[in-house]
Amino acid sequence: MDSKIQTIASYYSKFENILPYELIHSEITEELGRARNEINKIIDEDLRNIKNLTSVQNKVIAFKKFSKPPSIIKMAFYIEDDLLQDELSFHYAHWTMSLSTLQSLVQDAIKMSAELQTYYNNYINTSTQEKRIAFNHFVRAYQEFYGYLISIRNTIIQYYNLFVLTCNKIDPNNKEHAIFAKKSDIGHDELLAATKELLLHGNMGRLAGFALLRSAVETSITRELFNPKKSQRYSNNQVIFLGKDIPTLKAIWKRVEKLHLERYFKTDSLKRLYTLENKIVHQGYRTDEYLIWFLYYHTAREIIGAFKANLKHYGDQILEELQKDGLILIK
Repeated sequence: MDSKIQTIASYYSKFENILPYELIHSEITEELGRARNEINKIIDEDLRNIKNLTSVQNKVIAFKKFSKPPSIIKMAFYIEDDLLQDELSFHYAHWTMSLSTLQSLVQDAIKMSAELQTYYNNYINTSTQEKRIAFNHFVRAYQEFYGYLISIRNTIIQYYNLFVLTCNKIDPNNKEHAIFAKKSDIGHDELLAATKELLLHGNMGRLAGFALLRSAVETSITRELFNPKKSQRYSNNQVIFLGKDIPTLKAIWKRVEKLHLERYFKTDSLKRLYTLENKIVHQGYRTDEYLIWFLYYHTAREIIGAFKANLKHYGDQILEELQKDGLILIK
């Protein structure tokens, strides 16, 4: 059993490279409305198929529990206090999230297409004095519309994969295969690029950029430090985390300071970066663009560079201190 959802992708891909003058000569909003209606029909069909399949296979999904977001989240993300982990409900919850996201995205794309046409008409018809402002509004609207189309295309693939995985979990004899897009873990370069993208998009970088910068720093440091292939002494060993999670950066910089290596690893800047980020997250401190840009150009990159350069010489000592304190095991 599979879904017809992939047949809808062509509705959106045709508009991904639409040229400005084509906006006034196409029925883009109407076409996107028809695509939305087709998507809703497919979702209804897929839901009926899942319900029928569970009945035939004598499987149980508490469908009524998936009517509200908190219930979906409860099924989709496990925590330690959960006594029962239902794998079928887990897959169904993630499929439900994908279909809800898809419905929201296609509706917003319709609204954005209408705004895009309005902004373009304003640009074409305004006087010279106002033309620059109208053009700027059009460019930003075009960026957002294009972003919606990309998100819809990606979500369609994810929807299909999750639908197939759910059906396969209900019926192990189901022969359909998911079409997994190539995935890789996020690297610090991507996080830095995301910060720049948000800053350039206008007033969004100051809201999300700080968290991305912290993630970029943390991702780079932990992957470099806990990768045995980067070790001089433990390249043939394995690093096992004895706690619930990877040791925190605070745990790492404490060992760096214990070894009196802080001048090499810029731990003072690292601690100040984390202290400010905690205030921003938990107390709602305002961050202005100059601050995020400075941290993007200088502080985050300098910390990442310092750790990369000096872990080659001192990484094994830090690992040994973490092992002495029972945070990791090297074997």
